[in-house]
Amino acid sequence: MFKNNKLALGFLIITLALIVSACTSTGTTINEEGDLSGASVEYLGEKPESPQASLYFFWGDGCPHCANEEEFLEEMKEKYPDLEIKMYETWNNRANARALQDMAKAYGTTARGVPMTFLGDFDPWVGFSSGMEPEMEERIEYCLENECIDPASKL
Repeated sequence: MFKNNKLALGFLIITLALIVSACTSTGTTINEEGDLSGASVEYLGEKPESPQASLYFFWGDGCPHCANEEEFLEEMKEKYPDLEIKMYETWNNRANARALQDMAKAYGTTARGVPMTFLGDFDPWVGFSSGMEPEMEERIEYCLENECIDPASKL
């Protein structure tokens, strides 16, 4: 019985901490450089001077599906140099995790895990498998040809 009380108390403390964190969070904004404010972005490959499309890739350090998607995105970057790929590691960076939550909310969904990838006004991809590659490349090509919105503009 004592163990159950400790477990319940621990759960209550964690829940309260999450609520307080959510209430005090100001939300993600876009800074002057077009990046998510407070988040730590890395670019996959060279950042194009005038990107024709921007893809946001949220990943976790050590996640095997994330590593597989990163390899695929490296191929896409090589094939489509005008594609800007912004990468945000979420497991070790609280600001990046918050940016993922905010981006998912802006797209009318929740962050259910990584990898989670945003491109244009399309529904985001959650997870990754080689079976997703044709659809992802098709959408990349579409956005490069048709000026899709920058996902951060939805914030």
